[in-house]
Amino acid sequence: MARKKPARDSREDARLVRACLRGDDEAFTELVARYQDPVYNVVYRMVGDREDARDLAQEAFVRAYEGLEGFDDQLPFSAWLYRIGTNAAIDHLRRRSRRPLPLDQAFGNGDAEPGDPDDFFGPDRHGLPEDVSISNEVSRIVRGAVLGLPANYRAVVVLHHLEELTYAEVGRVLGIPKNTAKTWARRARTMLCDSLEGVI
Repeated sequence: MARKKPARDSREDARLVRACLRGDDEAFTELVARYQDPVYNVVYRMVGDREDARDLAQEAFVRAYEGLEGFDDQLPFSAWLYRIGTNAAIDHLRRRSRRPLPLDQAFGNGDAEPGDPDDFFGPDRHGLPEDVSISNEVSRIVRGAVLGLPANYRAVVVLHHLEELTYAEVGRVLGIPKNTAKTWARRARTMLCDSLEGVI
């Protein structure tokens, strides 16, 4: 079930943006504190490299700060910020062209902790050690398959299945109709099933 962002958080985001536009830099610092981890997680799950993800998340916040005048406070700030971060990741993937991803990036380094973007499913860390080990291995394999998807499909999988946004929210983030987001998700699932068949 997709999580809902409380309306009061959206109102608080809009208030902070208005404060930023009046020259209050502390307000932007608060917005960064609220969203630095979620934006980093989205970008990292898109590009598969921690260093690149840190740079791209920082770039997203710089773009957001420079573009605050264009923010429509009738829309959720989080969706606007996710759009900037996702676009930065997609631009990066295009620049990186079709270079193959090193295996350690595609399949993770095996040290994911709960809540870490490598930890796709949030395995039960209190289970039996062998169950946790199997869950970690499955998570790494699925992560590699997700990183093999085209950028637009990967974005839908990350935003809908991992960040738990609704298809309407995904559509707002990516600037596409809700039904297009659903179509891309369906195609992504088919591609994932094909690439994972016989592997897990």
